[in-house]
Amino acid sequence: MIIKFCLTLLTLVCAAQVFATENCELTMGYRTNARPPYIAEAPDNSGLYLNLYQEAAARIGCSLKVVRAPKKRILREIAKGNIDFYPGLAFSKERHNYAHFIVNGLSERYIGVSRDDLTDITSLQQLVDKQLVLLISPGSYQLGGLPNKLIVRKPPDMSTDSAIAFLTQHQGDFYVYDESTLRYWLQNHPQHGLKLHPNCCDNWRPGHLGFSRKSRYFSADVNPNYVAAKPISIDNSPWELQAGSIAYALQQVLSQMANSGETERRYQDYMQQVSQPAATP
Repeated sequence: MIIKFCLTLLTLVCAAQVFATENCELTMGYRTNARPPYIAEAPDNSGLYLNLYQEAAARIGCSLKVVRAPKKRILREIAKGNIDFYPGLAFSKERHNYAHFIVNGLSERYIGVSRDDLTDITSLQQLVDKQLVLLISPGSYQLGGLPNKLIVRKPPDMSTDSAIAFLTQHQGDFYVYDESTLRYWLQNHPQHGLKLHPNCCDNWRPGHLGFSRKSRYFSADVNPNYVAAKPISIDNSPWELQAGSIAYALQQVLSQMANSGETERRYQDYMQQVSQPAATP
């Protein structure tokens, strides 16, 4: 009788685990404007992010849902736990309060682009000296702080297309953004009259997704390696993902895909694609 009861209980536990896996739906949130080759303009979600995270989700028994809205709204929903993660998110102390940062297997750095008559910029301080206007997307990576007296313009929901339009229309002089996105844009707009400044701003670093700490798929333990005397950072957090959680499983599969070279192959495939012809702003 006891054996029969135990077998019945085991069956119910296994059934519950299968049911949970079958109903696992990770929600990825992203702003509405395009960031090729990572994602197209809403409502089209195609791009590297969808390709990468759909595969990663499938490997841990989940499906992937994509929600598009202005970035501030998406981040508010992540803070509430209504959206599970943002696919490429720069670290900040504020975001650390509601998001756990997981290496996504992609590398990134920020570089500059200007009209092609500007001499090489190797430091943002040169923009101050030349009294040039820096264009930067609100909420984007702040490069460890900007120089004093730098003239900054932050148009709301600025995409790469609109930033390039501002440059060509002399409504800004220098735009700082993700290198892959800028190189992809220039590759698809050969008659652009623009110039890249790869040594202005940043070094290559691992990319991260921001996973909601209030997500039903997030569980954490105390990080035994946390050093309270040091500033909080991605590598020095008071908590760590709990083994067995969906967030932990996602971290593990993304690491496996990166280590095998699969993530890089997917990235190169998308970087080599040519987008549909579009008029130069």
